[in-house]
Amino acid sequence: MKKQKNKALNLKVKIISGFWGGRNINFLSKKDLRPTKNIIRETLFNWLGTDLTDLICLDLFAGSGVLGFESASRGAKNVYLVDIDRDVVRCLEEQKNILDAKNILIEHSSSDDFISKFTGKVDLLFLDPPFSDIIINTTINSSGFSQLLNNNCKIYIEIPFEKNYVDIIKAPISWKLIKHGKSGDVAYLLYKYNYSMI
Repeated sequence: MKKQKNKALNLKVKIISGFWGGRNINFLSKKDLRPTKNIIRETLFNWLGTDLTDLICLDLFAGSGVLGFESASRGAKNVYLVDIDRDVVRCLEEQKNILDAKNILIEHSSSDDFISKFTGKVDLLFLDPPFSDIIINTTINSSGFSQLLNNNCKIYIEIPFEKNYVDIIKAPISWKLIKHGKSGDVAYLLYKYNYSMI
């Protein structure tokens, strides 16, 4: 009798560029866990630039972790991956150990708890919450959220595509929308934070 493979860890996504370019990371098969599509990641990191040296990055809804691993691969100084699901966190830790990714820090936490306790500042923020939970605006407007951001911080957001997707995000006046696009049922937007606009 053939031994069945564990399909829960049989899903892979490839890091596009940088130190680990071409390497795969595994992720879990879970409801609402959607790695950012390759075509969207290529576009995003073209917008951001290939070299992310010395940037502090934060992914508040890490999931597969691919945005964070891609950032770390491209030279980010520290990358925080936050997820509330213990199994997802365990998988992220395994991928970190396989790559020996010392610039990645993984936190088992809700986004709200992390925001309330984090005392640092970030230069690049990823916001890609589960599509079934319409929480993006709640997160953006949560208490203490703006304290996370260094001036000129870039904020990347993924949401379900709708015709008026740009208007769905209730961004603060201090956020300037600099790029946006769609791919299939996904809309993606990049903002830049300007402290002087508060």
